[in-house]
Amino acid sequence: MILKQELTDDQPWFKYVEPKDGESIASFLYRFRRAKGNRISSARQLGEILEVGTAIKRWEDLLFGGRKPKQKQVEALSNVTRVEVDRLWQMFPPDGERSQPNTIRICAACCLESPYHRIAWQLYSTAGCERHRLRLLPRCWACEKKFVVKELLNATGCKHCGMPFKTMMKKQKAY
Repeated sequence: MILKQELTDDQPWFKYVEPKDGESIASFLYRFRRAKGNRISSARQLGEILEVGTAIKRWEDLLFGGRKPKQKQVEALSNVTRVEVDRLWQMFPPDGERSQPNTIRICAACCLESPYHRIAWQLYSTAGCERHRLRLLPRCWACEKKFVVKELLNATGCKHCGMPFKTMMKKQKAY
């Protein structure tokens, strides 16, 4: 999965972060930026390093607005992350699929097992989690706050009220 490339003095070198199965680009970018040794403080800073403008911020917010990322942008991300271009494309909504722009949906059972955001959860065509056969949650069952991708990473429950994913999972309806 790691691309072989020549290192140059003007090219930053970052710690490799392995993408997770079905991971969304937002989840991957947050994990990559926060990986020990990478120390990239913001999406803006990564966008400047990659020379892709505000694309990284839009991707972290899962805002695609019908705009498909440009091949050059994904290639630039690949050069820095050392993740193959084809693998990065899998983290974006597939061609012809629309994603939900303002609501982060989750499967609490999946988050309990491995807390990261899956791209499938954002697609309009996805009603529920195929693995657990549960409907997706658009907000915390207890406090009704919307989920935020970066708050899901390494979490055990809602960052606002503390409701555990295990409890949320019991509240999810089957589908």
